[in-house]
Amino acid sequence: MKMQIQLREARQADLAELGDLKFRSSLAWGDFVEELQNLPDARRVAQEHLPHIIVAELGGAIAGFVTALPGDDASQAELEDLFVSPSFWRKGVGAGLLRAAEVRAAVLGAVRMHLIANERARVFYEAAGYHVIGMAETKFGSAPELCKSLGPVR
Repeated sequence: MKMQIQLREARQADLAELGDLKFRSSLAWGDFVEELQNLPDARRVAQEHLPHIIVAELGGAIAGFVTALPGDDASQAELEDLFVSPSFWRKGVGAGLLRAAEVRAAVLGAVRMHLIANERARVFYEAAGYHVIGMAETKFGSAPELCKSLGPVR
């Protein structure tokens, strides 16, 4: 029997656990380990992002979260974070969170979702309808910049 993914709003009490999940997920590929260990923000989820975070639970445990922020103009949202605990990879958690963030952004008036991803996540986003629009410089080097047009909410 497949467990059902439950989505909910993030709570203040989740912040420390979300920071830990973000860090574990970031380290799981084995890339930039030393850099991540020396980067305080790698373990932190910003308090001010709390109203923009959706949490996924699977079997009563936090499985992942997504943060979609309003963009510089109201027509665009920024996908700031999408992290899934490695023990829940390949179970539909990331796709469910991404879709929830897209729906929320569209309801708030965005017609596009923009993000900067690591190269390993590029295929995931392309499979979800995102297109590479350029490359961006990050603390870890060049990374694909992607965008997706959001359709009307049904």
